[in-house]
Amino acid sequence: MEKYQYTQNWFFGAELYAKVLEYVSGKEKMSVLEIGCFEGLSSVYIADNLLQHEESTLVCVDPFMNIQDNDHASLLQNDAEARFDYNISHCNYPDKVSVHKMTSDAFFETNQKNYDFIYIDGSHVCDIITRDMENSFRFLNSNGIMWMDDYCGGHEGNIMNTMNAFINAHADQLEVIHTGYQIAIRKK
Repeated sequence: MEKYQYTQNWFFGAELYAKVLEYVSGKEKMSVLEIGCFEGLSSVYIADNLLQHEESTLVCVDPFMNIQDNDHASLLQNDAEARFDYNISHCNYPDKVSVHKMTSDAFFETNQKNYDFIYIDGSHVCDIITRDMENSFRFLNSNGIMWMDDYCGGHEGNIMNTMNAFINAHADQLEVIHTGYQIAIRKK
């Protein structure tokens, strides 16, 4: 990860970084979606490790500062988008990555593709989290994995409660495969 530019190293402590290769090899054909990219450390990790198959792809969705109520506005006042662009251009498979600089809601309005793996690390607003999970699950292939950040994040337990409500509502359609600061499910 030395070749990448970043100001925040949160991703190195993420369970996705430490454990995702226990669930997928990266060598099989995979269609991956990432909601929320910030400087792109998770994006390039996914690209470098999960896109080894010649037909694997990654779709990155992040509005950066294109919306007014971005909950990371203070962090995005810097050059996060420029670092994201730089990092993607320097990953092992830049040609397998497509970038949609828009909200996840706008992306899902026109998306017609299903995914094998979805990483959600976007907004911390509960209504948006619910929509991101519902929309992502709708486009997740059977046996696909959906991995969510901030499960044990702040916001007085609201994020955990929001994610648990989704999991409980779809309990017969999924299994929880990882629980920690992050949570991951597999679609049945």
